[in-house]
Amino acid sequence: ADIGKAPQKTALINALNIIQWTLYYPAVLNVDEVELGGDLADSAAAYRSGDLLGALAKYPAGHMAANDNEKVYRAALLLAVGKVDEAEGLLKAGIGGDAQHMRTTVLGNALAEMVATVRGADWPAGGTNGLSTELLAASYYAQSKQKLDEALMLAKKAAALAPNFGFASERVAELEFSFGRTEAALKALNASLKVAPKNAQALALKGFLLSAEDRNTEALSFFNQAIAADGSLANAWLGRGLSKIRAGHATAGREDLQVAAALEPNRSILRSYLGKAFSNAGDDKHAEKEFALARKLDTADPTAPFYSALLNQRQNKINQAVDDLEQSQDLNDNRSVYRSRLLLDQDKAVRGANLALIYQDAGMTDLSVREASRAVQNDYANYSSHLFLSYSYDALRDPSTITLRYETPAVAEYLLGTLLAPVGGSMLSKNISQQEYSRFFEGNHTGMLSDTEYLSRGAWSQLGSVYGTDGKIGYAVDTSYTSDPGQRKNNGLDQLQVSIQAKAQLTEKDSLFVQAIYADTTAGDLTQYYNQANGLKGLKVREWQDPIVLAGLHHEWQPGVDTLFLAGRLTDTGNINNPIQPILLLGTDAAGHVQLASQSAAASAQAYRSSLEIYSAELQQIFQQNNNSVILGALIQEGNFTSRNTQVGATPITLGTAAGPIPFAFSTPNSAQDFVNHFDRESTYIYDNWRVFDSLLLVGGLTYDRMKYPSDYRDAPINHNEETHDQFSPKAGFMWQPEKRTTIRAGYSRSFGGVSFDQSFRLEPTEIAGLNQSYRSLIPESVEGAVSNPRFETWSGQVEHRFPTRTYVGLTGNILNSDANRNIGVFDVNVAGVPPPPPATTGLTRQALRFTEQSLALTVNQLVGDEWSLGARYQISKANLRQNFPDIPAAVSTGASAENNATLQQLDLFALMNLPCGVFARGDILWNQQSNRGYLPDIPGDDFWQLNAFVGYRFPRRWAQVQVGVLNITGQDYHLNPLNLYAELPRERTFVASFKFSF
Repeated sequence: ADIGKAPQKTALINALNIIQWTLYYPAVLNVDEVELGGDLADSAAAYRSGDLLGALAKYPAGHMAANDNEKVYRAALLLAVGKVDEAEGLLKAGIGGDAQHMRTTVLGNALAEMVATVRGADWPAGGTNGLSTELLAASYYAQSKQKLDEALMLAKKAAALAPNFGFASERVAELEFSFGRTEAALKALNASLKVAPKNAQALALKGFLLSAEDRNTEALSFFNQAIAADGSLANAWLGRGLSKIRAGHATAGREDLQVAAALEPNRSILRSYLGKAFSNAGDDKHAEKEFALARKLDTADPTAPFYSALLNQRQNKINQAVDDLEQSQDLNDNRSVYRSRLLLDQDKAVRGANLALIYQDAGMTDLSVREASRAVQNDYANYSSHLFLSYSYDALRDPSTITLRYETPAVAEYLLGTLLAPVGGSMLSKNISQQEYSRFFEGNHTGMLSDTEYLSRGAWSQLGSVYGTDGKIGYAVDTSYTSDPGQRKNNGLDQLQVSIQAKAQLTEKDSLFVQAIYADTTAGDLTQYYNQANGLKGLKVREWQDPIVLAGLHHEWQPGVDTLFLAGRLTDTGNINNPIQPILLLGTDAAGHVQLASQSAAASAQAYRSSLEIYSAELQQIFQQNNNSVILGALIQEGNFTSRNTQVGATPITLGTAAGPIPFAFSTPNSAQDFVNHFDRESTYIYDNWRVFDSLLLVGGLTYDRMKYPSDYRDAPINHNEETHDQFSPKAGFMWQPEKRTTIRAGYSRSFGGVSFDQSFRLEPTEIAGLNQSYRSLIPESVEGAVSNPRFETWSGQVEHRFPTRTYVGLTGNILNSDANRNIGVFDVNVAGVPPPPPATTGLTRQALRFTEQSLALTVNQLVGDEWSLGARYQISKANLRQNFPDIPAAVSTGASAENNATLQQLDLFALMNLPCGVFARGDILWNQQSNRGYLPDIPGDDFWQLNAFVGYRFPRRWAQVQVGVLNITGQDYHLNPLNLYAELPRERTFVASFKFSF
């Protein structure tokens, strides 16, 4: 059914006529015509043959007997053919009210209530007189007032009152389907078809229910039966057309959709589906015509603007696509007449995920991430929102894998979205930004993607994917290769990754996901430096996974109730060869107190190898109701870290002290270590998203973590100690929409980091009220290297507003805190005796790190006309790092305690043009200004601008895209302190070219 003005709707009246007449006057349907006589018998015969107009013509008003039974009969026929005014007049003329005609009176009132329902008029509340028909009329009225629960309750009463009344059971099935409960709907529908096997609407409904369970062949059979029972039922033609399209018969399916639209030319939804079918076939002209007609027929329906937005996006009409999809979002809740709050939220999430993708096409990246986050909050089980978030966070990751901040949300969101997605619902490929999903229009398919980029400094990258769906199996093979000589000596990177994913739909409710990941990286020194001359010229690093294996299960108990299970074997091996590994040398007295400390007084050649093998299993349960969502989960991880470290070549040195010069000697080799450390982690969590009002969402959560991990397996010389820590981590936040164009969010969280990428392969929610709470790390790796078991505390707030002028403003503030206590490997010498002291031995000392980052970002975006998008983003970030070696007195070493600060201001201005012909162009102006404090010796700040320009072309239907550009047009070099998070920029003028195609 459609949504627009009630007097236009006749589908419900048609159904009601049969319901009314079946109960009201059974003789007409069940007794031979000869027992009736006259015009009534002829009318009944026409009625039984399905000729409603003939039935009405054979029983005109002038021949109607003056009794209430026949008045109600004629009123029902008038309603059946859409003559609402005439039927209403007949009913208003009066129906008898004495005891003899009480039943007739009740039925007449039921018809009158249906007229009021269709007209959108009020109907007085009252008791019921024990007739199933009356209850059904009340059910329709309750539905028209968006009271689906009450409508279902009344329908169930009607079915219980008349168990052999097939239309009442069919009504129950319709309403159960409105809540997405296909099993309950099928049960009621089977009861209906048992007593009324030729009810065409019931047969068509069963086809849709079977389609929802991916039983397309069976669905097609029931649509055929519905058409055989009533060839004029548009719903049956619609269902059969969609089933044919899913089976790969696009042309035949589209022809059926055309028949449906011809049978009921004023139904907007039929025009929308037909337009989508034309769009999929590449017939944009007819698609646009159908969408325009659908919007004219029903201005309140969100379907036509949704499909129109996707068509506009494919035609490179990006700004029009934004307008259409925003309109579809605004209209979303109009379907509350037909869909429960839970299903409406699912619809809103789908629209939000697609809108996020279109915002990205318009260059509004921050806005796209905010929209995808909102979609997750609207429906946590919406896979497309999670997949888009994964894609967005992946774009923020450091391609050199030195800075690891956003690894956890990128990986976790992908795994969560992929587990939740039905087979064929997503591409499974991590290289593809997830596109819109219209399940009724998806069938078996195979696709390929290739994306190549070349930089004039000799760097190039290649992405490739092959993916598809074959029946109940989905698959994808992703490859990526990067070769980059870097921007200084020994700054090169060669990286290969292959990922194989497959998903099987085991039953209608169960699916199995498997993934295998192989990666191999060879690099020099990729660390970010303020001064590029500080790079290590002899460092060689290799890391590989061989392979990581994951398997996941998803079971949907009912809409909004999902169980997820993820298990995996995580592996990683790394080799480091450093010819000048710095040494921290400590001299201690007889009591073990540090008397001397020297960093890099001597250096050794290091050969280091570490491998991990961790087995992980996580179980998550999602409970979603109309106003509340609860996510429960538990994670168990167990494994080993195997580490070997050898250092040689440190030459004896002499350090001056108050007691005179003291020579230090080193054994040969300086250190030779081989340790196996155990690792285990247990986590449990609970999150509750409570929608107090439609405009206010409250979020709360609590996580408990306990972890046993290696004390120091990274910082040479390493040791075999292990530590155990645990923590309760509270979470809280809210999302408030005081009006539909304004959103205010805030969130607080504490969390517990891992040791390596063990924390990234998980399902626990990554966001609080749409704000990220999950990080692999916060302390910059380029400053302090990787740390184990960091503690995070985050405070986040965000305000965004969309003006009617197509202006978008957002303000985001974050306070990110991270603490880490770790052991650092040292060489220790007892200086209490008479020189020369004994050779240095390996040991450790404690280090405490306290990092705080405060940031404020303001974004302003403006759509101009049909082709231009303008944007500005300003961010100021203040980073503070305090480090302390508790065992080293400040009098011994000035580096025992230090506090460093850096403030970075960044401004990004862009202008983007998208032409419908496929040509696009973009220009960026980037400004960075940094100041530093607390460094000895002092490092001055920097203040510089860079300019970028791009031009490209998208081929028709966006199957390919070519782009060329110039980065850093003015050739501006820079000096930035890595204490602030920043993306590596080109240090000289760089030409870039890329080509991407997919089919």
